[in-house]
Amino acid sequence: MMGLVLLCTYFTWLGLQNFLLPWIYRQQLLPASAVGVLMAGKEVILGAGIVLLLPRTFRWDWRANAADRFAVAYLLGLAVYLFWGPAFLHSTAPLALRAISARSLASPALFYVWGRLCFLSLRELRRFLWFLIGLQTAIALFGILEWLFLPATFWSDTVGVGAFLLDVKGMMENQNVVAGLPSNMFQFGIRRLLSTYGDPLAMGIASVFPLLLCVAWLLRRRGPWRWSIHLPCGMAAAAIGTALVLTIGRESIAAAGLGIAVLVWRSGKQQRFVVSLSLLLLCLAMLPVLWSYVAPTLTFREASAATHLRFLQTGWERIPTMLAGKGLGEAGGWAFSLAGVESEVGENSYFELMSQTGIITVALLVGFLITVAVRSWRAAGAVGDPWISAAFLAAGAHVIARSLSGIFSPSLFGVVPLASFFFFCGAGSTTAQRAARRPYLLVRRVRLLWQEGTAVLPSASQR
Repeated sequence: MMGLVLLCTYFTWLGLQNFLLPWIYRQQLLPASAVGVLMAGKEVILGAGIVLLLPRTFRWDWRANAADRFAVAYLLGLAVYLFWGPAFLHSTAPLALRAISARSLASPALFYVWGRLCFLSLRELRRFLWFLIGLQTAIALFGILEWLFLPATFWSDTVGVGAFLLDVKGMMENQNVVAGLPSNMFQFGIRRLLSTYGDPLAMGIASVFPLLLCVAWLLRRRGPWRWSIHLPCGMAAAAIGTALVLTIGRESIAAAGLGIAVLVWRSGKQQRFVVSLSLLLLCLAMLPVLWSYVAPTLTFREASAATHLRFLQTGWERIPTMLAGKGLGEAGGWAFSLAGVESEVGENSYFELMSQTGIITVALLVGFLITVAVRSWRAAGAVGDPWISAAFLAAGAHVIARSLSGIFSPSLFGVVPLASFFFFCGAGSTTAQRAARRPYLLVRRVRLLWQEGTAVLPSASQR
């Protein structure tokens, strides 16, 4: 329970700080240095949550698995590049920039480890799942509210996001902050939505897992169709799908499509959906808006898509020079935002990681993602609760979809939208592991009591 309290505190503070801290700084109530210290409060909560729960790894009902080993090895690799990278790579990035880059790259494994150390019962895991769905759906719905009712001046003039990004976060003007707003808030003639957590693409990223959970729950059900059962899931899927479309998050839309395909494949019901999918694609093809946005993207005639393709081509060409990495903070999104370093291998989670910490950490990250997906699917078959089982199926499909879509996007290291999801993967793995070991532990306890002579066998009438 302590882990859940700290996690809720983390996300509550994270949501508030992106409203309160920019406004506080704009009102000149605190200097930039003090606001920066408050902004680092979430890292303190994360570190405290892991350190306080770390002794649980010595308990008899906890065992490390393959995903744990990959996660720890991956985090150790990042630590080596964080502290000793300048010594053997001669990198020049300051410690602050290296720490920010390391925090972003380590976020999936860190939150997974935090979840693994939280010994949640099945009931507590179910409650956290509802919290996770509510949190991510609220992020998506807030995006719709912001798009419809909040003008751009609300963020630049009222909240003061621009000054906060420039003076506190240290981003560079006219590169990541243009006219007092994040530079990628305006694309394709439609303003990208700014989420509760200050990320223009966070709604789309956060929306995918609840959508996949609805699909997994529907696929697991048997029997006749009942509107009383399926209508809530349909409404949730419609709201989340609307948020995905409004954000124009191509990577998130692709992740949702890939995740649904994986779920249908695992359900063994591919033939039932051939006709429905064909009709859906035909209806989508008749929409003019689809051709105006999708066709230029698929043919790489749209400017952003062309930039993605150029980065991918450059990344493949530079693989021989990135095998050992250049050092943390020498490439990637934070290097560009804070230091103006253009690495030319962005828009790819694996190239961004390899360009900083080499190919070994990429292999460890891929191993971590695959083992997390496999363990989630195994847990789905071991848990009798239909809602939790569907969540495990959706989690495995989500990890696979994110791993594939990470080829075209660096959002795999999005600290906020995927943090609670990886926490659920870790916490769910521990819950399933302890539930599977409970019968063995019961037999072991009875055996020990019998050896001590304190066990009481039932009488003949009780048998």
